[in-house]
Amino acid sequence: MKRLALLVLLTPLAGCGMSDAPAARIPSVCEDQVYADPLVKDLIMKGAGSTGFARNHENQLQAAKQDAATRCLQAKGLIRPGGVERQRVEN
Repeated sequence: MKRLALLVLLTPLAGCGMSDAPAARIPSVCEDQVYADPLVKDLIMKGAGSTGFARNHENQLQAAKQDAATRCLQAKGLIRPGGVERQRVEN
């Protein structure tokens, strides 16, 4: 019964924020930590003043959000540390 309950709770988190899709979702349990991440904050602030910057660095911002979400989920013990590294994003 415990396994079923755990599976039901973690199923929505299975792929959230971890895919390469541009519209990848951030898990709600880590949303605050993702937007508090210094790199994410920096990119959002720079993009707020320039639509050109935001458009040119969209991939970099998405990668920063994914990395922050991964670190948060690992810290909470919801996903295992390690795995395959994502390709580096360059803009």
